Amino acid sequence: MGACSVEQAMVQIIDVRVTTARQLMQVTDQERGPHRSREQVRILKDSGTLKAAFMTVGKTRHASSATMQCLAEFGLFHDIKMTPQDAHHVTLCPRWKIVLSAMIQSHQNEFAM
Repeated sequence: MGACSVEQAMVQIIDVRVTTARQLMQVTDQERGPHRSREQVRILKDSGTLKAAFMTVGKTRHASSATMQCLAEFGLFHDIKMTPQDAHHVTLCPRWKIVLSAMIQSHQNEFAM
């Protein structure tokens, strides 16, 4: 059997990981599409989450995962220490839909730029 030192093994492992990471980064850039920057991809993902939260308002007995993610991103869920029931009550407020609509519109405007 071939024996190698600990240092040689470490170098080989690091080389393999660096090569794999570079290959994955190339795939990620290709999947992103030729005309979309990382910022545009982020905006589209955030927009999708906001739209999902908007569509689930009042349709379930609890706050959807998209709604919980929005509340967390807005800093409400953890800062105010909401329970899931509190989060659901917030979504029943008419202003919640207004906030979501405004955020969706803002993201669409930001994406168009």
